[in-house]
Amino acid sequence: TIEAAGSEVREVGMNLARGRELGISSRVDEGHDWIHKPSRSFYEGKASVGEATGGSSGDIAVVLGATNGEDEDNDSRDERAETHVAASSSPAPPDVASVVSSSAARLHAFNAPLGRRARVDVANWMAQLVTHIADTPLHKLRLPGTHDSGAYHLSRTRMGDLPAWLRAVNNATRGIVTRPITPIIAGWGEAQSVDVYNQLKRGARYLDLRVVHERGGYFTEHGMAGASYEDVLTQVASFLDDHPGEIVLCDFNHFHRFDAFEDHVKFVDVIERTLGAHMVPLALRRASTEGDGTVTVRDCLAANRRCVCLYGGFDFAGVARCAVESGCWGRKRDDIWSPWPMAGTRRALVERMRALDAEGVNCRGFFVLQGVVTPDAKRITKAVLLPDWGRPRTLRALAERVTPLVCSMVTGGQVRARCVVMVDHIDVADVEGWLLGAYGGD
Repeated sequence: TIEAAGSEVREVGMNLARGRELGISSRVDEGHDWIHKPSRSFYEGKASVGEATGGSSGDIAVVLGATNGEDEDNDSRDERAETHVAASSSPAPPDVASVVSSSAARLHAFNAPLGRRARVDVANWMAQLVTHIADTPLHKLRLPGTHDSGAYHLSRTRMGDLPAWLRAVNNATRGIVTRPITPIIAGWGEAQSVDVYNQLKRGARYLDLRVVHERGGYFTEHGMAGASYEDVLTQVASFLDDHPGEIVLCDFNHFHRFDAFEDHVKFVDVIERTLGAHMVPLALRRASTEGDGTVTVRDCLAANRRCVCLYGGFDFAGVARCAVESGCWGRKRDDIWSPWPMAGTRRALVERMRALDAEGVNCRGFFVLQGVVTPDAKRITKAVLLPDWGRPRTLRALAERVTPLVCSMVTGGQVRARCVVMVDHIDVADVEGWLLGAYGGD
């Protein structure tokens, strides 16, 4: 069924992703009618669309446990390509017949056998397991992901999404007054220990990318501000160049201080400049060999388009059209569902993941299971003021307890949905066991 076009309502200052997280309802630009139509409609004005079918849910059992992880961050930083400039013209309609006929030869180049005792090369796991996943829709893959992927090596002086009054004090005093607290904020904000390139080398194929707009450009953030998006997206492009059998999902959400339509336009231009040559256009999704919304690994490899960019933040009229014309996919419930578990303890996280997993097996688009515990003010205050007694004092220390627990749930078959499972500090995750459990076979 083709839904009617949404209203185009300009509401300055309201961010869709943030509003939903806070439970705020807001009328926003839902896009234009051609966003919901198949590729033929996109180019020729005709209308026909297929429906995807969901799987069935089942009972699961969860055993609460925790192990301490090891910090294995010993990799040296790989060289980066300084620029990745891609053509910004709109993509032509893909020739599905040629995609199907050429896929076998292209896939053969990536194929590597996997047996019961084989080791998985996590940097190239999709290429190694291609015989298992070639004809699987992307949204039905079990993908490791990183939470707050850009929140590594955060600044101790530049603030991100913190309250305006605190940013004003920080800026007015050049960080002198706030100096005692910014290391604490950064310590509880750094969700990853390695940069994006090395997260992908460790097996992550989903990146949770949150953006803050400052005068100097666009930056990652999680409390404090981090790396520029020119650098982050260049790392993604470099990884795709270096690993021709891999596919990456970039989920852009949580847009802070985007106060005008032009702020979105300029950021979308950054995405297109750095990733344009790799982006999977929405048209390929609609013209895929299996129908609307089910583009497969085979489709992406044969077309040599291996980066899916999901873009939210349609809080100004016209942003949806701008994003799609640049090669991005939308971020509605049928595109991706990434519910926040709102868990403050490991036990609460296990219970919440169990409930969300049972619901997510029928998700039509990408389903993201967030394997993260959110530290609240009480936990952070105790960590700062009370004696050690073994309690975590940074998000890294907390992740060393939570991430292995999430991995044990995945490798033990306690997560049923074929989905993205994202974690903090992927360097303490057993990604190899994760992948062998999902795709090992004979």
